[in-house]
Amino acid sequence: MALHISLDHPTLKLKEKIQEVCQNFLNEFGFNYFQYLRCFADGSVSLLTNHTGLFEYFQEIKNTPVVFSSFEEENKNADSYWFLWDEKLPEMPVQLAREKFNIRNGLTLVRRSKHYYDMIAVALPSEQSNPGSFYLNKLKGIEQFVNSFDADNKDLITIMKKNPIALPKAYQDVNRDKICLKEGKISVSGKYGQTHITLQELACLRLLLQGAAHKKIATILEISTRTVETYMVRIKQRTGFSTQTEFERMLCLSVLSTDRQ
Repeated sequence: MALHISLDHPTLKLKEKIQEVCQNFLNEFGFNYFQYLRCFADGSVSLLTNHTGLFEYFQEIKNTPVVFSSFEEENKNADSYWFLWDEKLPEMPVQLAREKFNIRNGLTLVRRSKHYYDMIAVALPSEQSNPGSFYLNKLKGIEQFVNSFDADNKDLITIMKKNPIALPKAYQDVNRDKICLKEGKISVSGKYGQTHITLQELACLRLLLQGAAHKKIATILEISTRTVETYMVRIKQRTGFSTQTEFERMLCLSVLSTDRQ
């Protein structure tokens, strides 16, 4: 049994629109591929991309995963993390993307949530001798574009969410159960000991640390400005921290503590 994707499916129909939305970003950074993939807890997926060749090709593959992710112990307590395709993914999809579709040295941002996770990726049309160094200098710009994409293209994201593709179990991401954050919160070390931050609170904090104002955060997360303010008050009360430096260190330590476990 192979997958069959209708030609009328939004992933295919919106390809040119996604290219238009991403054009300046792709040109500025030298990318030829953008992917906004949402993987749901039930194994289904939704996708927005400017390059559907790889997606369409997987219809020819039978009874094997068509969604590939990376998850390691060091990611266990992180709400989001990055991975390089060449270092973390199986050889088959990486070579296929490179040789058949000229999609090379990909980088994926994984954003975890309770009922789904997003894998937002970019890739290059040519090889880089040191992809890690290349992307390290561009992470902030990529994050800024992703945040802008979230805020400015809610209509496209809504269409994506409403048109998931059901995948038989053999085709699903093998890391699906590990990546979804079933508890809906992460553990952090506060000023007075161990505490927690909910995923929604953490999403607010991440955006705030990236320089977003409360109004912008509210728009991106589809909540009110008052709710953003409430979340930040709760974070400060629970952790005992109040400055950007303290919050950045707290989030960094939450990942390092998992590494040592």
